[in-house]
Order: sequence, then structure tokens, then C-alpha cells
Amino acid sequence: MRKYPLLIAMLVSLTFASSALAAGYGAAGCGFGGMLIKENKILHQIGAWFLNGLLGNQTFAMTSGTSDCKNVLSAQTEQNQFVENNYGNLAKEMAAGEGENLNTLAGLMGCPTERLGSFASFTKENYASIFTGDETTPTEMLTALKKELSGHPELAAACPRT
Repeated sequence: MRKYPLLIAMLVSLTFASSALAAGYGAAGCGFGGMLIKENKILHQIGAWFLNGLLGNQTFAMTSGTSDCKNVLSAQTEQNQFVENNYGNLAKEMAAGEGENLNTLAGLMGCPTERLGSFASFTKENYASIFTGDETTPTEMLTALKKELSGHPELAAACPRT
């Protein structure tokens, strides 16, 4: 008898779950159940939710970006790793306003190909604000770059992952 209130609460929560909050997924979210059951009706989503819970794969799928889940943290993580691994080359290319690593960073920030030149010119013009000293770390550089980009109307709109 004690299981019924819990079951009812779970069913009601699925009824009111917003698809918008689930990044375009059904009320049950992503995972194997969401991949298998695409219909966004209540009974279908209960089945998808049950499969996700039964298989226990949803948490792993969300953090790894598998099973049709979009890894939310992956863009930031990729940017951090790329800047960390290519910091010296990025510093030189930003000073020059051109380069392959700089174009790759722009791509990781979501800049379209037609804005790569603007992005490179921007980094050259704002080099002193991006690299505030000789001891600037890769994380500080990326943070400063994003801050400067947010103030540039054209690039802030064109590069959504900043």
C-alpha cells in the first residue's frame, strides 16, 4: 500500500515534465529508453523512463554523450583541453592574427567558417587583454578571451559556445 503514493508521485512528475527542459528529449530524457521510444505521450514516456531506470544507463549516457544524450560539458572540456595542449602555439597565433590552432579554437567555440578571419583579427587586436602578463595560465587566457568576445556584438552572436 505504501508503494502507491510513490508511484503516483512519479507518474505526476512525468506528466508535468517539460520537453524543453530535457533539451528536446521526451519527458523521460535521453538514454536507451529515449532512443527506443520516441513517442512523447505519457504512457510511452513511462516506458522509456522505466527502461532507463532498469538498464541504469542514463547517468552514464548523460556524462559521456552516448545513447543519444548530448554531453553538455563536452564543449567546455574540449576547449579547456585544447587550450592547455596548444597554449604556446595559440599565444603566437593570436599575436599574429592567424593560424591553424586559432582556427580550431574558433571552431570549438562554435564560430562558423566565414567568421574565422574576424575571430583571428579580434584576438590580435585584443591580445593585451587576453594575455594580461607573462604568467597568464591557459585557463585565465580562455576566460579572458570569452569575456572579451562577449563584448563584441558580431562574434558574440556568431560564436555561441563562448
